Amino acid sequence: MMAQKIRDVGAEIWLDEKDLEGGDFIIGEIIKGIEASQEAIVLISPASIKSQWVALEIGAVLSQHKRITPILIHTNYDAMAPLKDIQAKDINKFDQFLIELMRRIARYRHRAKRKE
Repeated sequence: MMAQKIRDVGAEIWLDEKDLEGGDFIIGEIIKGIEASQEAIVLISPASIKSQWVALEIGAVLSQHKRITPILIHTNYDAMAPLKDIQAKDINKFDQFLIELMRRIARYRHRAKRKE
């Protein structure tokens, strides 16, 4: 549902469950997905806080100096140390986040057109 809403505002998304296939080298595919992105959205929940994969993805995004927006689900903003200083959005304000994302997508596209 959230992925569809993100697509609906014009974003292309990479999701492990959609983009990974049996036999894929997981870390390599995650890195390729991050390299191809302008920014990342990460869901922070009690389960994701414990996930080594989510920690790896966050570290990879931060190491590439890309924008990352944590979406908080039943947790607080400082639940995951690497994201402590990054403005998070509560799941209850997800529609507000989508408006912000739509504006950024428009700016990304405008810059890309100017480069053509």
